[in-house]
Amino acid sequence: MLKNISHAGGVNPPAKERREQTEEILFSTPFGYMFPDLVIGENTENNKLPVADSTIPALKMLGDAMADLGEPNKEMKEFNSNIPSVFTYLGQFIDHDITARTDRETEISMISIGDNVNDALQPADPQVIINKLKNGRRPQLDLDSLYADGPALIPGEKVGASTEAQFLYDDESLLLKVQELRNFVDLPRFGRTAKIADMRNDENIIISQLHAAFLKFHNVIACSLPQHLSPQSRYIYARQLVRWCYQYVVVNDYLRAVCEPNIVDDVLLNGPRFYSPGFSGNSVFMPLEFSVAGFRFAHSMIRPFYQLNRQSKVKIMNLLAVSKERPQESDLLEKNGDNYQLKKQFSIDWQNFVQFAPNEPIPNVARKIDPQISQGLFDLQLDGVGANTFMSHLAQRNLVRGYSLSLPTGQKMAQAFGFQPLKKEDLIDKETNPKLKQALEYGGFGDRTPLWYYILKEAALQTGGNTLGALGSSIVAETIIGLVKQDPNSYLNHLHNPAIQPNGIRIPRPNGRPLLINSIGDILACVAIRSRD
Repeated sequence: MLKNISHAGGVNPPAKERREQTEEILFSTPFGYMFPDLVIGENTENNKLPVADSTIPALKMLGDAMADLGEPNKEMKEFNSNIPSVFTYLGQFIDHDITARTDRETEISMISIGDNVNDALQPADPQVIINKLKNGRRPQLDLDSLYADGPALIPGEKVGASTEAQFLYDDESLLLKVQELRNFVDLPRFGRTAKIADMRNDENIIISQLHAAFLKFHNVIACSLPQHLSPQSRYIYARQLVRWCYQYVVVNDYLRAVCEPNIVDDVLLNGPRFYSPGFSGNSVFMPLEFSVAGFRFAHSMIRPFYQLNRQSKVKIMNLLAVSKERPQESDLLEKNGDNYQLKKQFSIDWQNFVQFAPNEPIPNVARKIDPQISQGLFDLQLDGVGANTFMSHLAQRNLVRGYSLSLPTGQKMAQAFGFQPLKKEDLIDKETNPKLKQALEYGGFGDRTPLWYYILKEAALQTGGNTLGALGSSIVAETIIGLVKQDPNSYLNHLHNPAIQPNGIRIPRPNGRPLLINSIGDILACVAIRSRD
């Protein structure tokens, strides 16, 4: 089903056949809890954050205290991790592929209110959440955020499964539409608005450029297939190969970069211990512990500024809301005929984000996974987002959203996975940031810690912020690998196919040796998107 969604996530009136309005594909699949017994039923109150007058003010204090004060001319290398920055935005791309609506205002979780009434927020009943909150994505790594419903596959037929999805594809070749510009690509646009299946992938320049790279990657593969195939057949086979490449990269490149590799190996070889979607007839659902907390760890990896290319070093706040109209000197877009394109000065040189060779230094390494959030994300001045609200303050938004959706505490989740919970001494007594310490003490969070904050602090304590810790790695690896394993069309369930090799996915080429794709760098190198200017 297709609905109109505003950039900030509010629901707009139905479109009147106007493609220039923001459009995206939305599905309706279940959310659930990985450990429902922790939050549903009697005697579960102590497994969640306290429902007290001090909780919302304490969460607000805690969010404010998580500020990373880095500036463009002050690198503050002590905040840097060993993780290339591409994984920050590949994580966002993955998130948009498998989850939607926990980042938006819904009837179940409404937090976009101002300071005067924030004490009125109460957590929703977990059973009501499960019954009413629906995921706008399929819980599969199938790139529905890229392909939507797909094109029409009957020659001469102009309408696909969704009429509005037709604008994604060229009518004759069925290649995905993408703007190929001088040494870089941009999303296809109608006016300023991107024509893509998930408008969140135009929220910032880096994910916008990554989405455009995947569009071109599909086209490169489709054009490498035998020319005697029909456009419909080339589309079908190319989509299968692109999905397999994407899934292989997510499992073997991305997860090993952000999670503890031994935990990834254990889940991959022995299966998830606790998240088993589809097992014994259970419906496949997206765990709220993952969507609302576990997979929001990458917010701490966002740098306050980025070296986009040789010329441009830009603050994170100036990279947001790509399609927003600004004064000419600060506008991210420029005219291209009747429509718009990204300005060359804001194009991404992926050599600044990706290690194309081992030990190759890159300018943009991700910030450590820890309780430090780029302060530029504390005042998100986006369309439809009110100033001084939880929606405009990323750290506060994550903390309050977890509270409103009745997530279990970090300690209870750690116990459920069989880990020794972090001690109050490590969470509070040894905390050197006085503002963090004050907020944690005021909220009583030493023994009942918000899950998102707990995962960030665990990473800082256990790995120095260079990967997630035990609990964070387990939630993320079990969910993502669990989704890939339960998908009958995934690469893990087609290991007999000659395209799937132990060390990557083999892509045919008409006049050369097949390509082997096993990393995000391989995908970006394959489409040759490197800005040298």
